[in-house]
Amino acid sequence: MLLYSLIFPIISILAIVWFAFRYLRGKNSFFTTILWSIFWIIVAIFSLFPNLSNSFARMVGITRGLDFIIILVFIILFYTVLRLYFIVDKLQNDMNTIVKQVAIQNEITLDDEEE
Repeated sequence: MLLYSLIFPIISILAIVWFAFRYLRGKNSFFTTILWSIFWIIVAIFSLFPNLSNSFARMVGITRGLDFIIILVFIILFYTVLRLYFIVDKLQNDMNTIVKQVAIQNEITLDDEEE
């Protein structure tokens, strides 16, 4: 048995437990916890049964299992970056709105400066 076949399942279990604790403390949503748990379960399964990735690869028309895993990781990374972009964009819009409201509330007129 290869070393990664032992290390990745252990890392997967630790990651799932960590996400479960974060969910119980209210730091993660249920959806996020489930999504990451599924990801880490898939990592553990592919590390324990590496030939299984070949079967999945052939089902989607890819020749090698490693290519399938790399494409899957790129899809996950693209989704994560896109989601983070939308979150940052929304935060930036919210911040601009708040700054405009504060500026309007604290507006200094010329009459105020003369007194």
